[in-house]
Amino acid sequence: MSELYVENPLEFWCNNYGLSSADVVFLGVPFDGTSTGRVGSREAPNAIRAASYNLETYNAYTKKDLKDLKMTDLGNVMTCPGDTDESLKRIEKTVRDIREKFPVIVGGEHIITLPVIKALVKEHPNLTVLQFDAHLDLKDEYLGNKYSHVTVMRRISELLGKGKVIQVGCRSFSPDEKEYAKKNTVLKTPENLLNYDIKGPVYVSIDMDVFDPSVAPGVSTPAPGGMIPEEFFDLLREIGKRMEVVGFDVVETCPPHDDSDMTSILSAEVVKETLLAFR
Repeated sequence: MSELYVENPLEFWCNNYGLSSADVVFLGVPFDGTSTGRVGSREAPNAIRAASYNLETYNAYTKKDLKDLKMTDLGNVMTCPGDTDESLKRIEKTVRDIREKFPVIVGGEHIITLPVIKALVKEHPNLTVLQFDAHLDLKDEYLGNKYSHVTVMRRISELLGKGKVIQVGCRSFSPDEKEYAKKNTVLKTPENLLNYDIKGPVYVSIDMDVFDPSVAPGVSTPAPGGMIPEEFFDLLREIGKRMEVVGFDVVETCPPHDDSDMTSILSAEVVKETLLAFR
């Protein structure tokens, strides 16, 4: 059998190593069980994998190449439709098994970040979460549910402690969320983030609605007035020079609402550029 003319399009491009020898682990989490706007982010991991085959692996600005990374694609977590608690347990257990690697988690909706942090904080007790998002996600509950994509950063803030969640790009939130943020998290604009000194390990969570809908229309909860890719990638490169990043996720891409696969392609580029900035 010739190995020259076959490929697996459901693996992220540049998946070159097995789990034991890889430094970077790509993991899909197809879960959108608490989505309250557009539903369909469960389809994102495979859509982003497919979109990754459109990318060049080399970055002319940094002169780095994805092919130089020891990376593997572990596949998707087998989440449990209709059972959020069980799904979150499965995510946490899976990430716990790879927490000594550099995890790249691709959702799915934003609640998946909570079990990821629960797993990683055991490896990195002084962990800080750097969140790029149009929304604060700081509601205490929503429709009676404390574990939702709109409560995820509230739960993470409670887990990590005061000042351990840094929120960037947020422009859509309720007054009670803003009050909670003033007392418990750190709010930054993209322009002033680099003036803030973050000590210790950092996990980066990227909700694709941080981008303006003109460049990322296929997200679960779009909000006008967001970042553009060039601005975001320039910021990433500076973060990579200043912070000890130990993993990241990309969430809330919603392929059923994505014109011409624009957001899936951008999401794949975000994975690539974030990897090259931090590794």
